[in-house]
Order: sequence, then structure tokens, then C-alpha cells
Amino acid sequence: MIKVVPLKEGDFYEDEVKNFLPIGDKVLTTEIQLAVQPFLIITDHHKTLLDAGLGYQENGTYIIDQLLEKEGLTPLDIDRVLMSHLHKDHVNGLVEDTEKGYKGRFPNADIYIQRREVAFAELSMDDISFDYDILEEVLALPNIIWMNGDRGNIVDCISYEVVGGHTPYMQVFWIKDDEQIIFYGADNLPKYNYLEFNMAFKSDYDGKLAMKWRGDWKVQAEAEHWTMLFYHDMDKVMYICE
Repeated sequence: MIKVVPLKEGDFYEDEVKNFLPIGDKVLTTEIQLAVQPFLIITDHHKTLLDAGLGYQENGTYIIDQLLEKEGLTPLDIDRVLMSHLHKDHVNGLVEDTEKGYKGRFPNADIYIQRREVAFAELSMDDISFDYDILEEVLALPNIIWMNGDRGNIVDCISYEVVGGHTPYMQVFWIKDDEQIIFYGADNLPKYNYLEFNMAFKSDYDGKLAMKWRGDWKVQAEAEHWTMLFYHDMDKVMYICE
């Protein structure tokens, strides 16, 4: 049996340079507003994260750590982190700034990163979607598993495919058992309303490609009754397609 636990860091808005600022009690009308919520996948033998969040803290405590504690876990219990892409709101939570420099927050986890996504980030040094100082620290972590394929299996129950769209080499994941198929479309499918109002978004590297994938996934999800996970939806965390 697969258990899915949303690890919502909070609801945020983006300023003009894509800093993620907590909404709190602010009344916003025009700013981009979105949740940031990695997902914890619990199976009999593994604790897997789908993306790592911002590393957002309140009163010096990581929000994700508080949510893990509710499951009886700490970051040391995470044994696998699957990264869809390397934008700051997905990757910054992998490291922690300490008095002795940066260190990995999930030292016992294999961290799966698509190597071609790194090459794209390094070629886009003026892209404010990346935090290059932190990304440099992330890419130096000793527990990275470098991925080079277009599709395949992480383990028998977890498969991936490089689909592009939001970034050129963004990858998505399926987690399957005998009872369910869980799909994580990352920022190609960040919110539920992208299913209802599918269009090409200028914020994507290739908005038309992302739109095509969403259409294809919706058809397959309805046929196979996927559970879809939404990283940026402020209200609907997941949806079971009937």
C-alpha cells in the first residue's frame, strides 16, 4: 500500500524577481499565487520525496521537518528524493546553510537528478527561476544519482519520463502498486485547474508541449484512474480521476 503525504510549506506569491514570499494575511489581486508542497511517498520499505521545496522555515524550524515529525519521521529517514527539475522552489530545500557552510538535509537519501537539466540551468545563468548559489551547493552533494535516460524505472514501482515543457528536460514520475497509479506531473501539471482549462503558458519553456502532455495525461488518467498530485495548488492537493 502506498501512502501519500503532502508536505505543504505554505502559500506564497512571487515578486518581480521570483522571490517566494508568504501570503499570510495579505490581500493580493495580480501577483502570481501558489502553494509549494513536495510529496512524501511511504511504502513498506522506502520513504521517498517528490521534489524538495523551498526549504522554508518559521521560527528557525523547517516546515517540512514539522510535517515529517507528524509521521514519526525526520529528514534522516528519507532514503530517496526524486527531482523533477532544478528551479529554486523545488530544489532549495535539499541543503541547509550552517555555521560551517552548506550541508545536505537528506544525507541518507539517493537524490535523483536529470543531468541534462543541470546543463540547461548552467546555460541559463540569467534565469531568475534558479538560485545559482544554492544550486551550486546542491550539485556538489555526494549522494546524487545522475540520470541520463529519457525514460525508465527508478525501482520496479517507480518509473520516470523526461517530457520537457516547463523546462527542456523536466521529468515526471509514476508510482504504482496493485491498487493504484500515482502520477506526479510537477510544473507541467502544477494545479488542478490546468486540467480543466488547458492552455499554453508563457512561463513555460515550451508551453505548447506542456499543454499537449496535459491533454494526453488526462485521457490516460481517466482510463486508468490515476491519482494526480499538484505541487502548486493552494486548495486541491490531489485528484483521483474517475
